Amino acid sequence: MEEGIKKYMVEFTIPSPFPGELERMIPEQRIAVHDLFMSEKLLTYTLALDRTKIWAIFLAEDEMDLILQIDTLPMTGFMTYDYNELLFHETVQYIPSMSLN
Repeated sequence: MEEGIKKYMVEFTIPSPFPGELERMIPEQRIAVHDLFMSEKLLTYTLALDRTKIWAIFLAEDEMDLILQIDTLPMTGFMTYDYNELLFHETVQYIPSMSLN
């Protein structure tokens, strides 16, 4: 990770009831999330079982950079969000074992 890059946990609150217009934006949202993953600006993206919250870990230079990234997500205008800078974020990445057969 580049020096000066910070990690932020963003919690999005999805409106209930879920507006139909928002549902139609899901494919665009998936593309934007994929683009953020591919550009290594997004580490995780998690939807709660009850579909009321999304949690995401972003990499950003500062709060302004974070907000600009959040604003690239098509569904952001329908959701509220809050964020916190993280001291650290640990994950386990499983690497499949190789078979020599």
